[in-house]
Amino acid sequence: MPTSEKHAAGLKDAVQDAIRDRVFSGQLPPGTRLVERQLAQELDVSRVPVREALRALEREGLVEERPTRGMVVRQLSPDDLETLYQVRSALEEILCRRLVGTLDEQGLDRLQAVVDRTAAAIDAGDSEAAVEANASFHEALVDEAGSRVLASVIEPVAGQIKWLLSQHTDAGTMNAEHQLIVAALRERDADRAIEACRQHLVSSRAEASRMPS
Repeated sequence: MPTSEKHAAGLKDAVQDAIRDRVFSGQLPPGTRLVERQLAQELDVSRVPVREALRALEREGLVEERPTRGMVVRQLSPDDLETLYQVRSALEEILCRRLVGTLDEQGLDRLQAVVDRTAAAIDAGDSEAAVEANASFHEALVDEAGSRVLASVIEPVAGQIKWLLSQHTDAGTMNAEHQLIVAALRERDADRAIEACRQHLVSSRAEASRMPS
């Protein structure tokens, strides 16, 4: 690929990451209109990578195009939430069963490091870092599973799931639930790990239900 095309692809990815981060942080809440010109000025880029980034985020399910307003941050409907949690629950059961059989001590230590990093952020009073670290725990589970098939299945909904997890503002409770998952995996107890994930799902759904519509 020519250097100019690599640069264009890298710029689009950077813009996509920047907009996604603003959605996850709440800086761009659901329903916010995404104006290409304004975003281009804020990110100091042309409108072309912004347009391409918004289309990519639309495929992720984080933004949508409305006839009268253009691109806006998507507001998930109750049915969207229910389906997303059903998908997440099914995938996490598969993940847990795979991890119990394949996760080594180094992998367990990497998962524990995410939990410890969250705890350190909580102790430091850095709520933004704690929420971000908590959300990265589920990405770490996928990484440690080491399955291209699972990763490819999860990838289309990963952005929406991470966004939902970022709404869970009680970082301490969330991190304690992650610790239970790690402990069950360390004991090679698939059923307990799945149950810990299920309870974590119940907690996350309760938080999502409090989100403004």
